[in-house]
Amino acid sequence: MARKLKGKSTSKGLKGALLRHQAQEQLNKKIKSKQDHAIQKNKPTKAVLNNQKIQRESAAKFIPFEKDSTLLLVGEGDFSFARSIIENEYISPANLIVTSYDNSTNELNLKYPKSFQQNYDFLAERGVRMFFKIDATNLIKSFKLSKKTTWQKIVGSELASKGVQNIMFNFPHTGKGIKDQDRNIRDHQELILAFFRSSKEFFKQINQNASAASLDKFGQGYSLKGREDSTSSSENKGNVLISVFNGEPYDSWQIKILAKTSGWKVERSSKFQWENYPEYSHKRTNSEQETTKPAAEREARTFIFELYDKKKHAKNGKKFQNAGSDDEN
Repeated sequence: MARKLKGKSTSKGLKGALLRHQAQEQLNKKIKSKQDHAIQKNKPTKAVLNNQKIQRESAAKFIPFEKDSTLLLVGEGDFSFARSIIENEYISPANLIVTSYDNSTNELNLKYPKSFQQNYDFLAERGVRMFFKIDATNLIKSFKLSKKTTWQKIVGSELASKGVQNIMFNFPHTGKGIKDQDRNIRDHQELILAFFRSSKEFFKQINQNASAASLDKFGQGYSLKGREDSTSSSENKGNVLISVFNGEPYDSWQIKILAKTSGWKVERSSKFQWENYPEYSHKRTNSEQETTKPAAEREARTFIFELYDKKKHAKNGKKFQNAGSDDEN
């Protein structure tokens, strides 16, 4: 180790130059030490990094329902979305109900000759329940539900006991192709508004007899136990899921406002990630023909709506106000 030179760094000659060099080296070390300390101080912990990784993975693969939840699909086209969520194991076949607005398999084969039959066979082989002539805007009437024709008779006792936890409508469309944009927007608003109301009535009738244990797990895994409304009946519990394209005329549908007017609110929303559903092929409502621009190249979003309890909201607001006045006293 080199001997430390004595003297002032301002000295002249070789000795002074060496002293100045040593002083600069010590200063550089101090600066570097401070910089390293600052970097280390701001460096996220292992736990933080792990949490960020989980959040990225979750965002990259957003599926709007749980695998063990029950799901009713309405307005299905060639049944490719239903096939995709089964094939990718996003949901159990025993918990899925697939419905079409069309009258029969024959009608769908004429409309989607290249894809429907194989998707239908795939679902049938796995025991998925499928129904036709089901109007998303009038679910109770379409299923012919009554005191005699109960939900249990329609879907079986096992599935009926679980209730319906999610109703999903992907890319709702009237299929009319109206060129007048204002009228087109109005017609789709009426469609979505009627769907919200129909879903609310359907949940109320179907879930009132479902087992409490099943409905405690409804939605995104939240438990109803221990909550303030745990004493209320299980009826009406369920989520409505809607996927729509971004941009006009879809933005003008204002589905969040429509939801609120019929007693729903946004619980969560996320980008519709086409890559998560490789078997899904979005088609026109009235034919197998592709849309003007391939669907997978279009930005879309999935909204999860939950029932908006006005009474509970008012009660919580009152509690908040009372809490505020207590703090002031």
